[in-house]
Amino acid sequence: MPRSLTPAEDARLLYAEDLIVHACMARSGLRFVAEPLAASSRPAAEQRYGTADVAAARAHGYGYSETPAGQRQAEAMSRDPNEAYQRTLSADAQRVYETALYGTPDRRSQVELPDGQGLVISTEGCVAEARERLYGDDLRGYLVSQHVSANLEGHIAQDVRETAAYRSALDGWRACMMNRGFSVATPQEARQRGETAAREGGRAAEIRVAVADAECGQGHRLLATAVALEQDRLVDAGPELVALVREFRICRLASLPKARELIRAESRGSGAGG
Repeated sequence: MPRSLTPAEDARLLYAEDLIVHACMARSGLRFVAEPLAASSRPAAEQRYGTADVAAARAHGYGYSETPAGQRQAEAMSRDPNEAYQRTLSADAQRVYETALYGTPDRRSQVELPDGQGLVISTEGCVAEARERLYGDDLRGYLVSQHVSANLEGHIAQDVRETAAYRSALDGWRACMMNRGFSVATPQEARQRGETAAREGGRAAEIRVAVADAECGQGHRLLATAVALEQDRLVDAGPELVALVREFRICRLASLPKARELIRAESRGSGAGG
C-alpha cells in the first residue's frame, strides 16, 4: 500500500488547487484568493493516536512555542476569505460565483459508492479544472476514491480506538502520564495541555508535557499498536475499498511534482511583481 501524504504535502496540493482556481476565476473577472495553508508538522497517525518521537518532543515540544503568538491567534480566528467575500455578494452574484466554481447544478451527476451512498460530482467549473490538471482526466474516479478513502480512514480510526489492544495501551499511557503529573485521558488532551503550557509557562513547560507524552507513548507502544491495527483493518475492508484507497494515494503522490512546479511558478511571479 502506498504511503499517505504528510500534512505538509497535503497542504501543498490544496494550495496548488487554489492557485489554478484563482487563475480560472480571474478569467471570468471574479475574485478568488489562493493562500498557502498551515499544516501540522506531525503525521496524521500521530495526531490521532499520539507520538512516540521522544527526540522531536525534547527539541520542539509540540511546536506551539515556536509559532509566534500573533500567528496562533490569527490561525484560531481565521476564516475562509472566499466564503467571507461570497457572503458580501447579492443573491444573483452568488449564483454566478458558485456556477463559475462548480458549474451549473443541473449538469452535476450522482454516482453510487461501494457502501451504497450517493456522491454528487461536478465535472465543470474552476474547481473541476484544477483537479483535472493536478490529478488527471478521470475526475469521477478521483473524487470517488477521495471520498471512500476519507470515510474509510475515519471509520477505521474509530474502530481502532475501541479495540481491547488499543484501550490497554491507552490505559498504560494514562497511568504513565499520571505518574509524570499530567492527568489527561487522551493524546489529544495532552496536546491541548501542551498548548496551554506554552501560552502560560513558556517553551520549557510545553516540552515537559510533550516529552512525557512521547516517552509514555513509546513505553506503552500506543502509536505502534494503533498503526498496526489500522493496517489490519484496512486489509479487512475488502479488495474493492483497498483498491480505491491505493488509487487515491498513488494519484496524490504522483501529483506532487505538478503542485511543486505551480507553487514555484507562483513564487517567481510574485517575486518579479514585488
